[in-house]
Amino acid sequence: MRFTETAAEDLAFSVSPLLEAVHSWHVLTDPGHHALHVPWVRRCRRLPAALRGQMRRYGFVVADYIPAFFECLADDHGQDFGDQLAAVRALPTEQLAAQLAQTLVDTTRYDGHDLVEDTGTRAAALAELQQTDRGRAARLGDVLTDPLPVLEGALTVLEDYWRAAFAEEWQRVEPTLYQAIAHAGQRIAHHGVLPMLRTLVPQIRIDPALRTLRLDRPHDHDIAVTPARPVTFTASHYVWPHVRVTCDDPWPLRITYPALPLAPASAPRPASQEELLSALRALAAAPRLQIATFLATQSRSTQELATLLGLSQSVISRHLQQMTQAGLTTTRRDGYYVLYSLDPTRLDQIAAALTGLAAPHD
Repeated sequence: MRFTETAAEDLAFSVSPLLEAVHSWHVLTDPGHHALHVPWVRRCRRLPAALRGQMRRYGFVVADYIPAFFECLADDHGQDFGDQLAAVRALPTEQLAAQLAQTLVDTTRYDGHDLVEDTGTRAAALAELQQTDRGRAARLGDVLTDPLPVLEGALTVLEDYWRAAFAEEWQRVEPTLYQAIAHAGQRIAHHGVLPMLRTLVPQIRIDPALRTLRLDRPHDHDIAVTPARPVTFTASHYVWPHVRVTCDDPWPLRITYPALPLAPASAPRPASQEELLSALRALAAAPRLQIATFLATQSRSTQELATLLGLSQSVISRHLQQMTQAGLTTTRRDGYYVLYSLDPTRLDQIAAALTGLAAPHD
């Protein structure tokens, strides 16, 4: 992806409630690969059993390839979840069939449009799936015959999931995504496009001399970003650890990238002089202070903290042990996970002790 000298004019940023709900559903199809989203996986255990069953049944729609039709109206900040679903339902049947077909085949070998339009390609894909996965072959046959029942089933599940859980989660996530977009805009204004792109995700490689952005994919494209073909960067919390790229016609050029939530820093705070010293020592290291910052927003597991800080779980465990010994953190078990939290009573004691040091003395 090549950028011009005036590339800032060829970039747009967006957020999308529909796309974010879809990515969160993707997390639930294979939670083991999404350590950062363990809290959401735990919360969704409380969903009604019937809904969880339907989400598993239609999970193939979001398990690997994410259909581009979920990006409908993703660039329009005034559209809500319902508007976006209506736009998906209004798309031409051929586009829906092509995208749903790609969720069921090896996309490095088969293209959805070829499966819809070419009987030979369709027969080869179906014959291959009959040998390896007859259930998937039957689904592909249904999609290519009439995609609307499959689409309606998936969208109904998505609507139920939104009402039962994700509408509330979107209220929490949306402000952090807009913060991430504002931060990207500030970097572009002060440093230009390429330095901003370098901060997005580790999978993106930047060549400043050639003014190119490269993502390693088995799907090769060489794209010039221009006013006629701009690129939209869609900020997402739940897309992590992936980077989703849409670059095939008729869909607009888009990169959906992980925008990690901007957690507000909490003021670390001790009681007696010995306790104050113990707490300050426990916080007097950048990783432990970062841990305290992340725990200020919610309880987290060792695995989540390791992902957020880019450290091994064993290193995180040692830092947490020191913080727990100083009384800064508490633990509780939730299923397979041990969750760490900041101790608010302890923090209040620390705050009082520090405030006392600054108080005027007669």
